[in-house]
Amino acid sequence: MYNCLKSIVLIVIFLILTPFQETLYSEDDYIVIRGGIIPIYDTDKPVKYNVNKSIIISIKDKIIISVSDKYDLSKLKGKIKNINATGKYIIPGLIDGFGAINNQSYANAYLYMGITSLIAVDGGRRGPFFGKGKPSPSIYRLESIGDDTKSTEEHLKDLRILYKKGYKIALLKYALTAEQVKACSVEAKNLGMGVIGELGHTTYREGTILGVNAFVHTTRYSLDIVPRNMADRVADNPFSDDLNSPKWQYYKYLSKVKTDNKSLIEHATTLGQSRVFLMPTLSLLYLDIPNHKNPWLATISQILNAKDINNPANKKTGNHSYTEELQTAYTKLIINAIKIEKTYKNKGAKYLSGSATDVWGTMPGISLHTELELLEKIGLSKKEVIESATINFDRAFGWKRGKLEEGYIADILILNSDPFKSLKNLRDINLIIANAKIINREKLLNKNTSDRKISDSTNFNPILFKNVKKIVLNKAGILKKKYDYLNRVEIKKIHYLSDGLKVTAYISYPKKKGNYPCIIYNRGGNREFGKISPKKTALILARIASWGYVVAGSQYRGNDGGEGKEEFGGKDVNDILNLIPIFAEIPNTNTKKMGMYGWSRGGMMTYLALMRTDKISAAVIGGGLSDLKMMKDDRPEMESVYEELIPNYLINKQKHLFKRSSIKNASKLPKKTPFLILHGTSDWRVKPEQSFLMARAMLKEKIPFRLLMFEGGNHGLTEFNEEVDQMTKEWFDKFLKEDKPLPNLKPHGR
Repeated sequence: MYNCLKSIVLIVIFLILTPFQETLYSEDDYIVIRGGIIPIYDTDKPVKYNVNKSIIISIKDKIIISVSDKYDLSKLKGKIKNINATGKYIIPGLIDGFGAINNQSYANAYLYMGITSLIAVDGGRRGPFFGKGKPSPSIYRLESIGDDTKSTEEHLKDLRILYKKGYKIALLKYALTAEQVKACSVEAKNLGMGVIGELGHTTYREGTILGVNAFVHTTRYSLDIVPRNMADRVADNPFSDDLNSPKWQYYKYLSKVKTDNKSLIEHATTLGQSRVFLMPTLSLLYLDIPNHKNPWLATISQILNAKDINNPANKKTGNHSYTEELQTAYTKLIINAIKIEKTYKNKGAKYLSGSATDVWGTMPGISLHTELELLEKIGLSKKEVIESATINFDRAFGWKRGKLEEGYIADILILNSDPFKSLKNLRDINLIIANAKIINREKLLNKNTSDRKISDSTNFNPILFKNVKKIVLNKAGILKKKYDYLNRVEIKKIHYLSDGLKVTAYISYPKKKGNYPCIIYNRGGNREFGKISPKKTALILARIASWGYVVAGSQYRGNDGGEGKEEFGGKDVNDILNLIPIFAEIPNTNTKKMGMYGWSRGGMMTYLALMRTDKISAAVIGGGLSDLKMMKDDRPEMESVYEELIPNYLINKQKHLFKRSSIKNASKLPKKTPFLILHGTSDWRVKPEQSFLMARAMLKEKIPFRLLMFEGGNHGLTEFNEEVDQMTKEWFDKFLKEDKPLPNLKPHGR
């Protein structure tokens, strides 16, 4: 009887933990998203929201069948996958209008960054097309017509061949005459293909009336500004990196055009009054903008190979390795191109987003978000920017994508934060649905078994170190009973990739096979002080592993042989978040249940990490730093630590301390992660008031927590080691193993 019940329990657990898209649901079933905040933004009016409507998706037909709170669910003949999106923001999946997809890593990168559809361009500098991605964004493949001079009938024949091969977009190029542009546009639309113009011998003014849907590249559709003989020379020789080539003579001309230039104003007026959409692909020149961000610092970049990218940025600097002359020329071009594009926008131009991946260092997924930022920079409102990556593709090409409406393809992003307040929130993704399939976002960080985040792994035995040996061995050289758990666990030292840097970490897990939840341990201190020592691997990591957990702790970048430099709560927080996909590479792990444990500065890192992920089901924080200004006031010597580790600290101290102080940002913490906060009342390193005040802030935000103050306890609570271990274990067991419900935070009881 016992074995029978045990089998039933195991089957139930298997069904609960199996990803929905892989086994539980068939094509005849449905997804119902409830409780989300749905923006209404496809009108000229300010953004409004629907908050009481459900989105119902047919998996078989891949479409949204209802956005309503009145739909009769009894009509649905199949299983229903319910998704609770309460308090989260729902928008259509993003569309990249011009990008290469060369391999599975590219497909993963697009999806990870919320891009569910792609107009795919390939060949030449962009490399071969890869169309067998699993998973993959939906692909509308693009190919050129008019690279060479031919008769109109030959161009039309080429177009029909492309259509039969499955191409969805015709890119009309430099060699086409106005008559040929018109003929190809008509034929493409008869075939159901979209038309993008990258014109040369045909003017863009002519293109606006010849049936072209969109123009691509600011540096191309600005040809009408320059003298016609210059434009014709560019059309004859559009690609050259020689600074004396027709292309560069044109670029230098663009770099000097004033915003009151008569030709610019006339061209901007033509574009603004036309029906044609513009796709600037300003990201092509993003790396040439002063003070740009390093694209290799994006989390998803770790699965990308620089060798696949045309002219990639240096991983450490984020810059090109151009000569000074070439770099100056590109920088002048982008600075003035932004001014030119602002003129187009001011005259009423309409926009599509396209990253131009992967030329000139643009990168899949990452560069579309760069493009969206630049679209805002030229004057688009946040509403207009989001439309450029969603509904405008339907407006331009007649697609049934990019809108949360009945009959539209089910490409959906569920966001943790409001994208209409900040475009950065488009990257704060809770869930991705692409083509009516739920995407496991964390799995996207691992392209395949031959391209993992762990670059190397070695066995690590802390008992070989004298200071550990003295503690754990008796006089006979045998493990004391208190430490015999060290025989039951493995400890490994690893290097893993974080923002393109090789970072050192330690992992411990039970030797016995099982299905163990995961815990990330965040060390305290800074640099070499407070790092994960052999003693800590034995007494902290291995002890937690012995409770039945897989534990990983990062040294943070720049420490213990790792690359880069830590930033005391800056980009080094990524070193914590980038441990999350590491667990998928370790056997016997239950990656659906994760906890986080941080002490002192590690408490600060835990708070900051949890502001950026909802993957953590329980957290424990001891002697946690939550207010950096208070820390500096209590311990003035910390000022030098801030100056040495926090980039640009002296330029704006208040800004940097505020960003790193969780007590000032408690509203960003997850509402469904229970915190156990421990602090000693005699702690001089981090005053106990920090935990008191943090608890008050969490109380205000209705975040579940338990605060325990230990009378006379020091910073490490060493007087209460056994009690702390017991409480920590019980807290993690409660929420990671026993699946206890969250407490009721509403006022209740007698």
